[in-house]
Amino acid sequence: MTKAKPSHTHTQLDGAIDELDRRRALALAQGGPVRVATQHAKGRLTARERVALLVEPGSFVEYGQLAHSDRPEVGEAAAADALITGVGLVDGRKVAVVAVDSTVMAGTTGWVGARKQAQLVTLAVRKGYPLVCLGDSNGGRIPDMLGSGFAGAIGDHEGEDFLGFRLEEDRVPRVTAILGNAYGDPALWSAVSDFVVMVKDGTVGLSGPSLVAASVGENLTHEELAGPDVVLKVSGLVSQVAETEAACIDALRRFLGYLPSNTAQKPPVAPPRLPRTSPALLRDIVPEQTNRAYDVRKVIDAIVDEASFFELHGSYGRSLVIGLARIEGKPVGVLANQSMYQAGVFDAASLVKARKLVDLCDDFGLPLVFLQDLPGVLIGSAAERSGVAVRLMEFYKRLSKVTVPKISIVLRKAYGFGWVVMGGAPMGMDYICAWPIAQIGFMAASNAVQVVHRKRLAEVREKEGEQAVVELAAVLEAELTRGNAPWKAAGMGYIHNIIKPEETRQAILDGLFLAEGYRARKVGQH
Repeated sequence: MTKAKPSHTHTQLDGAIDELDRRRALALAQGGPVRVATQHAKGRLTARERVALLVEPGSFVEYGQLAHSDRPEVGEAAAADALITGVGLVDGRKVAVVAVDSTVMAGTTGWVGARKQAQLVTLAVRKGYPLVCLGDSNGGRIPDMLGSGFAGAIGDHEGEDFLGFRLEEDRVPRVTAILGNAYGDPALWSAVSDFVVMVKDGTVGLSGPSLVAASVGENLTHEELAGPDVVLKVSGLVSQVAETEAACIDALRRFLGYLPSNTAQKPPVAPPRLPRTSPALLRDIVPEQTNRAYDVRKVIDAIVDEASFFELHGSYGRSLVIGLARIEGKPVGVLANQSMYQAGVFDAASLVKARKLVDLCDDFGLPLVFLQDLPGVLIGSAAERSGVAVRLMEFYKRLSKVTVPKISIVLRKAYGFGWVVMGGAPMGMDYICAWPIAQIGFMAASNAVQVVHRKRLAEVREKEGEQAVVELAAVLEAELTRGNAPWKAAGMGYIHNIIKPEETRQAILDGLFLAEGYRARKVGQH
């Protein structure tokens, strides 16, 4: 029988383990109980609580937990260097998470935190994990970022990549939640994210009010500088605003549910559901008179699976409604002209957000569904100063290169270059249908009468009076309206089918059946 060896005391190991436990405790304590309590008193969660809310319990593997500031006078006081990074599961799929810890050094970015972020992002884009940023930051840390050492601050060492574009192999979804006053890195994340949601009392910008005041002399509050009215309605930086942090996290999770984890995978399919609104009601939802407005979201509700429409940028470029949805469980991107705002005309802002959705869907393999009802592209001095022509042709060029299925339905009207870029025949659409009341042409009949018959109308006005002009204009308009009817376009093969309103959902399904086949991916060419 072998004798048992005497036990030995592991003094050195025990001491090292004690030190490990101490360092772990410091990291998990974040900024300490006082700062955590202050964060809670603001009605906000800590970074670690936010991560726990996002990922499945027990699934988070932290990356760089024991990192801290490299400044000797700060050191361990900057727990995790104000940045929680790691990989966890969301609905069974791995996601990479960067959560700014505002209880540590006000969530400012230091050298080590920047490196941690670059390391995690590099891992994620090489492995094909979606990237999630939970932003609550006061910008770059001063004086850490001063000096020429800044040259390597965002991942120019050891192959790391701060935002992951240089080393990205298969494109991954990028989403951001702004959960406080977020400046610096979270603004950069937001600008390159596919989806950004912000808590209602949050702000997001490149620099905060104090730096703006010192640098350019503008004295602004957080809200005036980068609050919801600015980032939702003016810049379009943020996609949605939510009431609570939990609602923000839910929105991130829902958005990711429409997309694959990376462009090498297929979009996830959900169980099919009937529309919330019966398609039979479409005849009542859309007025026959082309100058009467209606909410196109009601049309969408009669086409897509119940409760599946996820609108994006609802307060920006309001003449166009865009979002993700499902039809028979399959995710699609939807672009629909909103006649309640500027009659659904394309302006610079709506063209920008249209391009964002097309980029997203083409990258991740989601078909595009266009619901047309627009008078064309906005004209006038204000439109020209907004760069509408540039945005128009940028979108035209992008849409012409799309490789996913493209289905277009003309509900009422489609005029001028609006018809083209909203999914008209020149864009190489896979399936184009029109309602019988559709009007397609260079311009609306009422406008065309005034241009084409201007001289004749002036002569009648001079000889017979205003009432005669009104009567003649009505006759001429009716004649041009008949010419704009979809029958000729269908007869010449520019439109593939004319459908009843209640057949719209089935027509889209037919288009998907026709168009879902092999496609050569051209990710990243935009």
